Amino acid sequence: MLYERKPPGFNPINNVSGCFCEFDGRFLLLQRRSDKQHGTKWGLPGGKANLGETPKETVIRETREETGIDVSAHGVKLFRRTFVRYPEVDFIYDIFQSGLKKREPVRLSDEHIDFTWATPLQALEMDLILDLDACINMLYIQSGQMGLTATLDTPSNL
Repeated sequence: MLYERKPPGFNPINNVSGCFCEFDGRFLLLQRRSDKQHGTKWGLPGGKANLGETPKETVIRETREETGIDVSAHGVKLFRRTFVRYPEVDFIYDIFQSGLKKREPVRLSDEHIDFTWATPLQALEMDLILDLDACINMLYIQSGQMGLTATLDTPSNL
């Protein structure tokens, strides 16, 4: 379950960052390999932080590794820090946005089998990884941005 505020007893084992790479009213989704956790489901580029890495450094590295896209060249901004609690684990999930200046070619890593560019409403009809629908709702539906990158401030400590 995804929380906007830290729930009682929250004990994160790691930090994870994901990025909405946006272009022309759509964002990039990656389909995971069937033998991976959340196999065949669609998710954002992103992943776990390495030791000493900031969330922003994590999302830049993971997006480059998984897609070949350097979001730092386009600008990457924090949308929201969230707190995820699954039965077996708690972790912090930082949600970033990058408004791409052009549709970049996607070079998939071996973690994924496919990619697509989807509108928020199209994405909500897909087989998404757990809680990605809540992230889409927070960013696009509740904020009324429906595919347009927001102007956001990035906290300096992230």
